[in-house]
Amino acid sequence: MIYRKYRPKKFNEIKGQEIIVNILKNFLANINDIPQGYLFSGQRGTGKTSTARIFAKALNCLNLDKDYEPCDKCVNCQSFNSFQFLDLIELDGASNRGIDEIRNLKEHIGFKPMQGRFKVFIIDEAHMLTEPAWNALLKTLEEPPKHAIFILVTTEPEKIPLTILSRVQRFDFRRIPLKDVVEKLKMICENEGIEADESSLSLIAEESEGALRDAETLLEKIILSLNPTKKINVEYVENFLGKVSKFKILEFLKNLFNKNLEECIKFVDDIYKEGFDLLTFNKDVVKILRNILMLKTVPYWKNHLQKEYSEEFLEKIFELSKNVSLEDIQKAIRLFLDSEISFKKDPPIPTLPLEISIAEFIL
Repeated sequence: MIYRKYRPKKFNEIKGQEIIVNILKNFLANINDIPQGYLFSGQRGTGKTSTARIFAKALNCLNLDKDYEPCDKCVNCQSFNSFQFLDLIELDGASNRGIDEIRNLKEHIGFKPMQGRFKVFIIDEAHMLTEPAWNALLKTLEEPPKHAIFILVTTEPEKIPLTILSRVQRFDFRRIPLKDVVEKLKMICENEGIEADESSLSLIAEESEGALRDAETLLEKIILSLNPTKKINVEYVENFLGKVSKFKILEFLKNLFNKNLEECIKFVDDIYKEGFDLLTFNKDVVKILRNILMLKTVPYWKNHLQKEYSEEFLEKIFELSKNVSLEDIQKAIRLFLDSEISFKKDPPIPTLPLEISIAEFIL
């Protein structure tokens, strides 16, 4: 699978988590007094488990470079990369959540490392552990042996007991910026011999909503569907996702604000005949209208959008926001929110909710 093939092996390959990486490297700089308990939390696909593994590898690397990156050449690094390092113990909290599993884990904690300097325990989906299991682990986290490092990984930190949170260093992984996701997808396409323009990769990245693994999985599905050519463009991704591109939505909104009723109705009719989901289109329209509203009212919103969209799209949305009144934006948002409610009531004519909103706005 692509996400496994291109999983990061060094800190500099981790996307969008620079602050966390810098802190972990600072810990490595003072390895004799390193914290022994960590909590990596955040939404799926943001690099939590990959970072935990790289940190474990760096802790046991025999030749860390001056930037505290694992060398990937020593016997320990090679064992890590081939999944044969005996001092890395990974536990799935979802399937090993009871007190018996934690007791078995505690039996291994007392044994000194066999290959490296530290014995590293990574507990994935840690929020799934039962209360008795947490109680069994609590004392060990409070006073672990010098050779033991614990890394708890979770998507739901609010379910971790406060007694545990007070004993670990917590790191909150943020959603990965769109530009970083596009950069990684571009590298994968080049290595796999796939021709893909930036707009199509941006559409894939947007669909993943900041989860790099989701973007890589979606890219793999699209690549597998390519036949016979090895070329990805916006139209192909749109059809694959059943989703109208944001550029076409901007053109639709431009016609809407210019009171071009015929073009707007024709656009809705065309996307319906092409098989696009009208409720998804409606939601995407509201999302873009909301961004235009924020651009008109909140000065710093431009900086926020730069992390979410490509430069080509930003230029077009900035231009549109300058040429539309605040009153029209608010009116359009209200009408398309109404049409979303109408869609959920199963209208007799599928295009009717959008047609009503368009006609009411223009006429």
